[in-house]
Amino acid sequence: MISFHPNPLLYRMKRFILPVLFLFSSQLFAVQRAETYAQAKPLAKDDGYILFAYAEDWDTFSKKVCESLMNDSSVQEAAGDAVFMPLPIPNITTDEKKKAMEKRYGKLKMPDESAPRSYPAILLFNKNGRHSSTIWGPFMVKPDPKEIAKMIKQRLADIKKQTAILEKAEKAQGVEKAKLLGQASDFKDLVMPEFWPDRLINVLKKLDPKDETGYQRKLRPPMSFVAEALKVEQGGDWQAAIKLAESWLNDPFYTTYQKQTFHAIIIGMIHRHGKMKDAKEIRRHALAMKALDPKSMLGKSADLAVREWVTSFSLAEGWTPAVLQDDSEPIELTGPLPVKAPGTYKVTFTFSNGRHAANITSVTLYDGNAKVAEDAHVGRAGIPNTNNVYTLKVPKALTEPHIFVKFDQKRDRDPNGYCDSYGRVTITH
Repeated sequence: MISFHPNPLLYRMKRFILPVLFLFSSQLFAVQRAETYAQAKPLAKDDGYILFAYAEDWDTFSKKVCESLMNDSSVQEAAGDAVFMPLPIPNITTDEKKKAMEKRYGKLKMPDESAPRSYPAILLFNKNGRHSSTIWGPFMVKPDPKEIAKMIKQRLADIKKQTAILEKAEKAQGVEKAKLLGQASDFKDLVMPEFWPDRLINVLKKLDPKDETGYQRKLRPPMSFVAEALKVEQGGDWQAAIKLAESWLNDPFYTTYQKQTFHAIIIGMIHRHGKMKDAKEIRRHALAMKALDPKSMLGKSADLAVREWVTSFSLAEGWTPAVLQDDSEPIELTGPLPVKAPGTYKVTFTFSNGRHAANITSVTLYDGNAKVAEDAHVGRAGIPNTNNVYTLKVPKALTEPHIFVKFDQKRDRDPNGYCDSYGRVTITH
């Protein structure tokens, strides 16, 4: 069969030009790769350098992961015009190997403070050869190339912004320079090795003695606030420590994590020194701490603090350690109480779990403010439960029933005064 082409010359040109264009386009979008800084420097543009680190010689898994990511099209596309470089880290860094690495990677030096703690890892350097970010740890155990690509793309964009701010800061002075340095430190997942937090704070103190920018407060380590509050508490005034933490909460410059720490300080102070009536403040601060960042460690601990330290003594929930910490006064059993009709009622305390028993000395029934019935005897809800049933005889219908229970935990506590006991309360007619 003979095929006919209206223009044989055009047809032959297409057959030649199209493959060439294809090869040219594939070269155009291929990622740049180099083995040494000397090779990489002439190639580097705005997106800088990306080093793929793995343990040299023995860790074949990390090496395969790095090679796979370097060859992945989504990672290459996200990297823009960055230069890819493999970074084998020697298991034992001898002087000879150290010199060899310095010669190979030149200006691409990684400060100890921001070095990855595990491999494989991805290190991003800006166009000036400054280490700006590291992807390592859980992200690299079983890396999803698309997720890694997304992270690289976002971090490269942030690195460019941070680099521009730092370049402005080099030309600025005083408070303006402090403000720019502070802004450069705001980027999530980016580091400033030459201005590690304590160093940056010292620089800011000289540039901005009155902390007009607020960045000295913002960069302050959360544990330093804890130490300051504890010092006030140890001085004998725990309420002053709470007021101090509350003053920090009112300052808009502090970060989410810092504010969570302030709430945690207040919760701890109330738990150690407050009375049961103060438990509502524990709940309030715990809920605020959780609302700031529910998925963080302090956010997740909020529910535990409420469960363990906030008094909730009801038919639905029974008792928790919070109920038994202060046994100086009777505690009201809350919830809908089935004791309005005349008759004999049994109030039973049943131990569920914990290291200590709950010791009951009396159960008293009121109708409004008038005492209706009381059973005062020493009972124990533990292993085993003994004398744990209390009898209340109701002579007439009640309109506003209230039940108060008196505990006595003098013996069932640990050396720190904590009583670990959980149980339920039931009322039968």
